[in-house]
Amino acid sequence: MYTVVMGAGDHDRALTTARAILDLPAAPDDLHVVVVHATDTPGTVDDAVERVTDLFGENGVETTVEAVESAPPTALVTAAAEYDADLLCVGGRRHSPAGKIQLRDGAQSVILNTDRPVLVAGEPNE
Repeated sequence: MYTVVMGAGDHDRALTTARAILDLPAAPDDLHVVVVHATDTPGTVDDAVERVTDLFGENGVETTVEAVESAPPTALVTAAAEYDADLLCVGGRRHSPAGKIQLRDGAQSVILNTDRPVLVAGEPNE
């Protein structure tokens, strides 16, 4: 089983990240995706999480939702350690005019604070 941890915040960005995971060279039944949702009210799941879990379900991917009360970058790194994740997947931004990737603060924090591979998914509609 190949375990991937992803965050689900913004609806469009979460779907872009989920699609990047579905594009991985692994059979859907060999994937386990942990969807981390940082929230102030535990036990609640927002629309982005529901859409992502529905997308994974339609594609035969095992999914676990973790609703946590902490900063999203910290929650992703912690979940990756707890689930012994093979990969973290975070949302990205467009490239600068010079062609350099521009990372969101949260994505940069995840990359700097983990020793696991990190996939940076593109910007929605890119």
